[in-house]
Amino acid sequence: MKTNNEMKHGGKLKPEYNQTWADYFVKYVKAYEEAGIPIWGLTVQNEAMATQVWESCIFTAAEERDFVRDFLGPALYKNKLGDVKLMIWDHNRGIMYQRVEAAYEDAEASKYIWERLFTGMWGIISKM
Repeated sequence: MKTNNEMKHGGKLKPEYNQTWADYFVKYVKAYEEAGIPIWGLTVQNEAMATQVWESCIFTAAEERDFVRDFLGPALYKNKLGDVKLMIWDHNRGIMYQRVEAAYEDAEASKYIWERLFTGMWGIISKM
């Protein structure tokens, strides 16, 4: 499903698998709910710019926006999961605004987005 043909070490989601990946999110949420574990929110990808030695997938800002707008958002709503909160940019704080700008400026994408996240690994926000 990814350009590097691995689950690990970054790589990008191949465009022909966008719908498959969105459908997998839906199956994930439904399976947990059927087991009695409600899912209140999802992120598109943890650390979407980081190539990791564990499972990771690279998304540019435009790719994340397009995936939310054209695949994940519609898939959640089509499957009556529109109440699940969808979050973007689950990564470092430094370029957060530049990163989420593309999605928030797109009216179709932003209607699916609840919030943006950042990873605060360097201390307390008020002291950053």
